[in-house]
Amino acid sequence: YLLTEEVETGSLGFSRMNRLSDYCRVLPLPPRGIAPQQASLSRAYRLLENGWGLKLGNLTEQRQELAGELPFISVKVRFFPPISQFIEEGERRHPRQKLILGDRHPATGKPCYVDYCLTLPPRSLPEFSIWVQRYADKAQVLAPPTLVDHHRQTAIALASRYGLFPQQSQGSE
Repeated sequence: YLLTEEVETGSLGFSRMNRLSDYCRVLPLPPRGIAPQQASLSRAYRLLENGWGLKLGNLTEQRQELAGELPFISVKVRFFPPISQFIEEGERRHPRQKLILGDRHPATGKPCYVDYCLTLPPRSLPEFSIWVQRYADKAQVLAPPTLVDHHRQTAIALASRYGLFPQQSQGSE
């Protein structure tokens, strides 16, 4: 991946290198020097640290976020065994994450679940959602309500796809 910046606006983003080969050309722009490039890189690192994944949002979102004017969203996901043990081991998935261990199972002594809590900018919810979905039935989104509803609807659509809810069929294949 390559960190990109729109010269005219200062908007930051990431692009896959192999998708740029047909579009790259040297532009006759005056050199910017190291200081402005380092400032842009610093902004990109702050956005990466705040968010989840590589989507940095649009220019307006970036400016609001970097100025501290963009409200972040509290997210809470409950993970169940055996994935909860893997989640518990990941102490550094995000700089602001908080893990809350559930009650201990009487037979194993291990937590019955692990709650994964953090705050994210709105731009990161789709990528975070994809990360949660990879754990399927071992994860339950608890907050925010919009993300809970999104995951509930995704689960219903998946069950329908497999014929468990034929009255809500998604159409033929």
